[in-house]
Amino acid sequence: MELSQLTAFYQVAITGSFSKAAEELFLSQPAISRQVSALEKELGLQLFSRQSKKVVLTDAGRRFFIYTEKIMGLLKEAQKEMHELKDMRTGELTIGASTTISNYLLPSLLAAYQRKNPGIGIHLSVGNSTEVEEMVLENKVDLGLLAGESQVPGLYQEQFAEDELCFLTHPGRYLHEIDNQDFEELSKETFLCREQGSATQGLLNSIFDRLNIKPKRTLVLGDTEAIKRGVMNGMGIAFLSKLAIENELKLGQLSLLTSSKYKFTRPLISVYRKDTRLSPAALAFLSSLRKLQGK
Repeated sequence: MELSQLTAFYQVAITGSFSKAAEELFLSQPAISRQVSALEKELGLQLFSRQSKKVVLTDAGRRFFIYTEKIMGLLKEAQKEMHELKDMRTGELTIGASTTISNYLLPSLLAAYQRKNPGIGIHLSVGNSTEVEEMVLENKVDLGLLAGESQVPGLYQEQFAEDELCFLTHPGRYLHEIDNQDFEELSKETFLCREQGSATQGLLNSIFDRLNIKPKRTLVLGDTEAIKRGVMNGMGIAFLSKLAIENELKLGQLSLLTSSKYKFTRPLISVYRKDTRLSPAALAFLSSLRKLQGK
């Protein structure tokens, strides 16, 4: 069974005519007839019924057409992908990213990627880490970018950077460093927190357990910008990525609660399904992420 035979059969089936199929494929009508006859001989089945001036699929032909249509679809998909891979002039990049990455790291990365690949359309979806994992599993995005390791078995993960997280407070508060005092002192404070499902909040919860911190009160604001504003207005202490507070630190709007004993870090990772083939656009973006790690 040859591809030329399948192509001839498929074109006759969708046009309902040997002559029209010949025109579409730039072949002679006898050549199309020979291809179809050879296929019928190999299968030992009649695929078309000639009724006056019409060509109609037989029952065997209709069943065979289902598989041929899938083959032709895969062939077009392969040709499209190879074309994109060759010149990167067309294509689409779909990314799901956690809040911290999308707001404070991705803008510069996507701008550089767009300058290099102006023909690639970019679609970014934002959510917490759990939501991004779901986007990838449901094939809604090509790549997911998360803060912290993924525990989902169906996803391949690769670190592209490291993120430092810090306790922070309003500059006017008395508590500025915790080098020489017990972390349990933080139990006297009100904490402004992200929602459950956030990787940042998950890490903070584990730190609470490890350092025996039992906050006097927690307020769930659920958004990094809202949390920063809350800290600036003296509502309490927060635990956020250093990426998210660089400008506020420079302007003196926030202060870090520093510790020489502890440094809190987490990997920033890319994830994609283990059973999928990444598009050329996604592979190119993944390559740019690897350069952040010097890979």
